[in-house]
Amino acid sequence: MFLFSCGQQANKQELKSENTQVEALSLTVDQLLEQAPELADQQVVVKGTVMHVCQQGGQRCFLMGSNEDITIRIEAGEKIGAFKQEQMGSELEIVGLLKEVKTEADAHNPGAEHGEMENAEDAETQEAHKILAENQEAAERVFFVEGVTVKEL
Repeated sequence: MFLFSCGQQANKQELKSENTQVEALSLTVDQLLEQAPELADQQVVVKGTVMHVCQQGGQRCFLMGSNEDITIRIEAGEKIGAFKQEQMGSELEIVGLLKEVKTEADAHNPGAEHGEMENAEDAETQEAHKILAENQEAAERVFFVEGVTVKEL
C-alpha cells in the first residue's frame, strides 16, 4: 500500500509540471482570440506586433495578429506602467490576465437570471430588458489583456 501511494504522488507532480508548461505556452494574437472564451479570467502569454500605442500616457497598446483586422488591446496596468511610442512595430510578449469587456446589458441585470421578474416593472421596462438580452446574445464578445509583464522580442 505504501508503494502504491508513493507512485500516485509522483504522477501528480508530473501532471503539475505538465500544467505549468501548458500555462507558459505563448500564443499568437490569432490563437488567443480563437481560444478567448475558454481562457477568460486566466493568465495568458501573447506575442504580437505593436500596431498602436495610445498617445495619452501609453496606458494601452494594440497587438496585431496575422493581419491589421486581428488585434487585441493590452492595458499597461501598474506593473508595466506605460508603453512607449518607440515600441510601435516591435514584437512584444505580454503576460497578463485575459478579461472580457462587459456590456451595458451585463451591468443592467434585468432580474430574469434569478428566475423572477420584479412585479413593479411595467410592460415597457420588460420589453427593454428583453431587447437588451437579445442584443447581448447576438453581440460579438470582446476581450483584452490586463498586462503584468512585457518583454521585447
